[in-house]
Amino acid sequence: MNNKDYEKKQTEDILYIEAEADANRFNLRCLFVLCLFVLISEVLNEIGVFKVPVVVMRVCTLIDFVLLSIPLIVFLIHDRVKKSKKKILENELFKHLIITSTYLGIAIVCVALSFHAVILVAIPPLVAAQYHTDKKLFTWVMIVSFLLVFVGVYGSFFLGTADRNFIKGMMSEEDFAILSNRISLATSSRMLELFTHYVLPRIFGVNAIILLVFGITRRNGDMLKKQVELDKKVNQEMEQLTKMQGHVIDALATLIETRDIGTGEHVVRTKRYVKMIAERLKQDDKYKDILSDEEIVRFENTAPLHDVGKIVVSDTILLKPGKLTSEEFEKMKVHTVKGGKVIRDIFSNMEDDDFLHTAEQIAMYHHERWDGTGYPQGLKGEEIPLSARIMAIADVFDALVSVRVYKKSIPPKEALEIMMSESGTHFDPDIMKIVEKMGDELFKESMTPFEEMC
Repeated sequence: MNNKDYEKKQTEDILYIEAEADANRFNLRCLFVLCLFVLISEVLNEIGVFKVPVVVMRVCTLIDFVLLSIPLIVFLIHDRVKKSKKKILENELFKHLIITSTYLGIAIVCVALSFHAVILVAIPPLVAAQYHTDKKLFTWVMIVSFLLVFVGVYGSFFLGTADRNFIKGMMSEEDFAILSNRISLATSSRMLELFTHYVLPRIFGVNAIILLVFGITRRNGDMLKKQVELDKKVNQEMEQLTKMQGHVIDALATLIETRDIGTGEHVVRTKRYVKMIAERLKQDDKYKDILSDEEIVRFENTAPLHDVGKIVVSDTILLKPGKLTSEEFEKMKVHTVKGGKVIRDIFSNMEDDDFLHTAEQIAMYHHERWDGTGYPQGLKGEEIPLSARIMAIADVFDALVSVRVYKKSIPPKEALEIMMSESGTHFDPDIMKIVEKMGDELFKESMTPFEEMC
């Protein structure tokens, strides 16, 4: 499976993964409550509410507490060592650890308190039912729950709190507390009576609970599956819409650019520069909480529209080989404001306010300067939107290293030196420090053949 297929599979499974993580989180809370229940049961037995032999109850309590605490301990250790709760909650083995610990813990409780804790037999199936279930898990739960009833009933007869109806008139409570005396009562007829009067009713009850809760789980699973399929369909449609939007933007930008440059290289290169710079900025402490992955993608996708306002500038000015006059330059400056208007007119129905806002900022403010001497509004410093500050650097760098009707190309290293001399006047000095460190990576990108970029 290649990276693209893997990412697609991850996207499709995201709701299932989150559902399993939520189930693990909920069941961890349940295990914590069960640990408290075990401790309370021990206290009640010590004060005489329960009639379990003291040594048996203490041993059962210790074992039970350890078994039920294992998933909680694993979770806490992983959280401390890995600094991430999410991965352990999404781990398939952690789910089975929780279910197994619950079954073993409840089995110990049932051995000690079977006839006082009938309802606890239903807890393990309820825990297992929190997860996305299949036939394998369902069968496993049915078999283990069946065995749990046997262990609870017969185990309590020999070790825990047995029903007094089975020993009434046969021996005293003190005598029955001795294991050898209990064994002497374990005749085949008595064991059959235990099965008929205690095991079977509990098996029927537990099976009914299992069928009910797993039926509900299956229904919820079907609803989740439909939600996944719906999300997948929506994502596919959004992806197609985004691709179409990107093609329209690139085509529009290239069409406008060809009036004064002649190819689409500038659009493609500046788009890649913007992405590279933004991704590097995100690694810096100052920008890691400001720049999100979604915002970087938005910067990249709107970058081609930075000069869309040139559609209103005459060919005489755009194609002039020499320096523009003051009057011509004023007319050229209008392309920033007009660019913002064009973007609002064309993309206002997209229902994507973030995209529209970013595209408008890049088009209007990419000629602003850090010292406030730029245009159209003379913004200064961080008054200039971050997207426009990045765009300004990408735009000027590509202009320097490219051939234009009015100039020859400049070597990338020399171009960067020129730009560094204007750090703090034309460009954001913090961003320029990061761009300077990019050096060879930026130079290599500027030398990449146009065909490889497209």
